[in-house]
Amino acid sequence: MDSVTLDGLGTAPLLFAGIALAILVGWGAFRLFLNSFRYIAATPVQRDRLRLAWRISARWKRLAPNIGLARIDQNTKGVRDWQGNTKATVTVVPKIKTYPEPWGVRVLVSTIPKVGLEEWEKAAGWLADAWQVETVEVSRLKPSVLEVRAVVGNPLDEHRPYSWPATDSWVLPIGHNPWGREIGISLRQLSGIKVAGMPAYGKTTLMLGWVAALAGRPEVQFAFFDGKTSDPRYGDWGEVGSRAMFVVGDNPEAANQKLTELVRLIKDRPAALVEERGTHRFWKTGPTTENPLVLVVMDECHNYSDTLGLTGKDKQLIDHNKRMMQTISKEGRSVGVLGIFGTQKQTSDAIPTAVRDNLEAGVCFAVATIDAGEAALGAAIRKDPDNDPTALVDKEASVGVCVVTGLPGLGVRYDRVRVGDLDEDQVAQYIASTAALRRDVIPAPAPVVTDVSAAADETVAGQTVPLQKKTNSRRRKAS
Repeated sequence: MDSVTLDGLGTAPLLFAGIALAILVGWGAFRLFLNSFRYIAATPVQRDRLRLAWRISARWKRLAPNIGLARIDQNTKGVRDWQGNTKATVTVVPKIKTYPEPWGVRVLVSTIPKVGLEEWEKAAGWLADAWQVETVEVSRLKPSVLEVRAVVGNPLDEHRPYSWPATDSWVLPIGHNPWGREIGISLRQLSGIKVAGMPAYGKTTLMLGWVAALAGRPEVQFAFFDGKTSDPRYGDWGEVGSRAMFVVGDNPEAANQKLTELVRLIKDRPAALVEERGTHRFWKTGPTTENPLVLVVMDECHNYSDTLGLTGKDKQLIDHNKRMMQTISKEGRSVGVLGIFGTQKQTSDAIPTAVRDNLEAGVCFAVATIDAGEAALGAAIRKDPDNDPTALVDKEASVGVCVVTGLPGLGVRYDRVRVGDLDEDQVAQYIASTAALRRDVIPAPAPVVTDVSAAADETVAGQTVPLQKKTNSRRRKAS
């Protein structure tokens, strides 16, 4: 009886060990089969990414200590065993998981003490060389987890067609980022957009694409300010002017008149919204044909706000333009008037800071100085060399590439985007074909006070008169 019990107790651990070994072997065989199937079924590019991911994982424990991304466990230094011999110190290597992507390999890293975001950013160049990739970019995904992107080649060299939005989507598409994701600007509750960049890098083309994305919707109207030409009929925006409520050239006085009308629209819109929908909050219901979204595009807006060298009435006119541009940027969001301000350099001499700093979304093509980049994207761009817009000056490679900020999910961080390919002639023709949807929603000015008395000596009945008559200041001669 006892011997049988002892035999049973002796064979049980062996049985459990056999079962565990069989499970491990089976799991390993299944993983091998799964990886083999994935590799065979993959495209040549996907196979390259899979091999790169496997190579990164296989060599990681040897690579990490050599580039400063591992640490010696201080608790194991000088520890002796029971015989008095010093034990070997333990090197702690961060755990990683690799995922092949179309652009390269995504690596998720579990951080360890003293090896965090800063250390990984410093080692990015060494990692790129060791992994034989173009660039390595590091970001914090969540506490104690980093996302490392090993980018093969330059995905922004890939050209894609412009991605037109769905008819029920209030998004202005831009293009794709280095990770292949489509990037766009949500219009809901947006205060405005600033677009900067040197000439011929894509500013106007992108803004024309935005207009085309919304031109087929009757609940959207447009106002164009073309600061690049004195006669708007012969500029980029004159070709699509039939879809807009108006088109203005670079004349600050003409712009002043139209800006005044837009400000009047902003001031009168709350009452119209309440009458139509019972609330003054525009985006609670969204744009309608009666109260449409008004997109105000000011291309080369510095021509309407630059006071350099001006004095007297000319300076007063420009100062008035600045105040009205400020009203559009600060008060337009809540009533459905959205400003897009484009200029080569978004510094304070080109656009008032009260306007620029109130615009949430920033788009910056190539600029010559980091000061210009900071004006368009914010001060944090100085600490992000990977997204520095001054690195986009190579026209062969960077026309149509921009840096964006202020987008949903991006916040104060930055992303590079390749603008979708657009044929300007076809875009202009399409926008012009939607001219039947144009409707002027500028409210009529308030009525003026008139004198209807036929006995008035100074005026003819119906002519505008001042509210208070001037007194005669001449003295009578002494008799």
